[in-house]
Amino acid sequence: MITNDDLTPDPTASEATVRLALHRTVAVLKPDSIAVRPSRAGWVGPLIQALLAAGAVWLIVRFINDLALWALAVLLLVAMISGPVAVLGLVYNVAGANFLVERRKGTARWQQGFLGLGLGTQDLVPFARIKHIEVDSDAELRLSSGDRQDVIRWVVRLVKDNDRAIEIASVMAPRPLAREGAERANLLADAVARMTGTQAHLTPVADEAGAAAAEPAVSEPVGRGGGGRRRYRRVGDVGDEHEGGE
Repeated sequence: MITNDDLTPDPTASEATVRLALHRTVAVLKPDSIAVRPSRAGWVGPLIQALLAAGAVWLIVRFINDLALWALAVLLLVAMISGPVAVLGLVYNVAGANFLVERRKGTARWQQGFLGLGLGTQDLVPFARIKHIEVDSDAELRLSSGDRQDVIRWVVRLVKDNDRAIEIASVMAPRPLAREGAERANLLADAVARMTGTQAHLTPVADEAGAAAAEPAVSEPVGRGGGGRRRYRRVGDVGDEHEGGE
């Protein structure tokens, strides 16, 4: 029997904000919301664009009497394109989100990217329409040579009541760090499941690099929006219990 004491405790149970590093994104876990936002590495592109725009403006002002007309036109074009795009990118990295769950509204939604800015709702799923949260992994997939992959990817998905699966986020890690990667994916899936009051079908956590447990774990919901404790069991245990009862 696996209990939630064996896994990482619910990060949304306290008032502190927990940041969970994912693949090119970061999950911000709060007591009443979970947001998947761009990682700090996303600042690099907008900052470079801002520097290009600032440099183009400086060159225009400094050499306006010396540069040819075509050169001034090129610099002006660079400033006009790079400047607004840089602003949009900076705003997105500060306030934008790819995925957002809010306990008060009772919804999970995916933001639509527009010129790098997370504006508008692409998908919106009420808590009542969520079937479960699942974590899928390609840890056991093999290359054409027969060897297992050196880098493992875990995908956290929300499955609706019509069996449509929507990706929330992903985690990537080299095989020697497979345990850490699996724990991150499981932590995010369990946090979303706790907030939405649904099951979390978690991926096995390896005891050593590349070694997976035989059967996945399933977390049972305590109630919609509940923050109480929940117990975990292996999927295979259910079948064993039924056989024993017969």
